[in-house]
Amino acid sequence: MVYTLIIENKGMGMERYIFNIFNIFIFIFSFYSLLLAASEIKVDADKMEVLESEGLVVFTGNVEATRKDLKVWTEKLYIYYNNSKEDKKTVTKLVALGRVRIQKGKWQAYAGKAVYFRDQDFLVLEEEPKVWYENHLVEGDVIKVYFKEDRSEVLAKKGGRVRASVTTK
Repeated sequence: MVYTLIIENKGMGMERYIFNIFNIFIFIFSFYSLLLAASEIKVDADKMEVLESEGLVVFTGNVEATRKDLKVWTEKLYIYYNNSKEDKKTVTKLVALGRVRIQKGKWQAYAGKAVYFRDQDFLVLEEEPKVWYENHLVEGDVIKVYFKEDRSEVLAKKGGRVRASVTTK
């Protein structure tokens, strides 16, 4: 990510100007410390908004996020983190909205919405989700992927059906 910082010094004393620049750099360092503490989450996007009181960072526009071997491409990404003063800030949940594409190891997924729970290494896909594991495809209304167990669960809403395409050798 490349950030351009433009500050105008209109009527500010030099001490206040330096203090404001210092505070901005402290904020950026704190934000990156949060992401690095979360097992190296790296995010590129057109826009970033931090809501510190809610423990939330929102990335908008051409979002690409990477954590170890988990990669996410989406239109909007919400990163939730614990916001307690006594604990080290760690990411707890990721919510991706809009044309979501995810890759993790042999898994690949597409959906309109994805929610990843970091502690459980668990993913929930909604809004026309599709998941591939190698050459096998599953589709349904909701797909749950349990990465630690190397399995997935496909659910249909009332009256719906799930679909699968299994390739044999």
